[in-house]
Amino acid sequence: MKKRHLASLLALFIAVTNAPASADTLYNNGGLMVEAETRSQRDVNTGQAQHLSRTTITFQGHPLCGRHVTSLLYPDRDGPAPHAFFCSGPVRVLDAGILAFFTSSSANTVLAHLTVRAGELRVRRIDVSAQPSRNTLYGTRFMDARLPGWTRIETAWKETVLIRHADANAINLGEGRLLDIDGDIAYLVIPPGSTVIERQPETRIKDAYGDMQRVPAVTEHVATALAFRTVRLTDGRELARLTGADRCALLPRIEFEPGAYSASSKIDVAYDDVPAWRASTLQFNPGQGSGALQLRPGIQLPRKPGCTPG
Repeated sequence: MKKRHLASLLALFIAVTNAPASADTLYNNGGLMVEAETRSQRDVNTGQAQHLSRTTITFQGHPLCGRHVTSLLYPDRDGPAPHAFFCSGPVRVLDAGILAFFTSSSANTVLAHLTVRAGELRVRRIDVSAQPSRNTLYGTRFMDARLPGWTRIETAWKETVLIRHADANAINLGEGRLLDIDGDIAYLVIPPGSTVIERQPETRIKDAYGDMQRVPAVTEHVATALAFRTVRLTDGRELARLTGADRCALLPRIEFEPGAYSASSKIDVAYDDVPAWRASTLQFNPGQGSGALQLRPGIQLPRKPGCTPG
């Protein structure tokens, strides 16, 4: 009986894990193809259905996955070691070509724009920051930009970047999460958190024997206050910033992207309602080349329990 029971479980496991996969073609032009494969399976422990998706990019039938992809992303050899192994990740299909993340276990994630011209594959790496030290990506998620013809991503430095579909050019809006876009003005919020401040730099001193010894830097975690920013969309220039001196102020629970929370989670401001919340909370007064940003009269933000300003 035990052997038959074990055999039945094994057969069920094989049947579940080998369930047929369905593939959808998301893009097919000039030999450049994007396919999304979805495989359904049932968790043998919980019995819940699972749907696993994987996106693959091929050109003329050859997958864009391997060491040869490095030379496509870094044709001038200005990137990682030539032996880095890149594979494609999430894809956003545009009217002209595609945007795709490429990930590697030995190099930073890269965002690129791919097109085909005159039968040749064109790959253009998209920098997310003009500063080399901040030109890094943490996640591989394409998000709604609240603006038709644009895509939003976030960098490893918690900066918001908008990418225009028409020419696949990126505009870094700087630190913060996107709240709203009104005309040429983007509104962002920097949630309260903490930062590390160096109180005393690393030094070297001679010990009693005349040998040089390293004295580590003295650092401290300091709480940072909630802040709001307005940025000009055309060039990413900051127009105004509102940083509260009150470190007790909090944000309501805002859904910064659709489906960011489960259905059972408590959300104070749903994604579609964020622009209205922004308009009722923040007031931007344009000035000559800049402007002033302030909370509207009577606005009371949530506060940290038991927190005393100071």
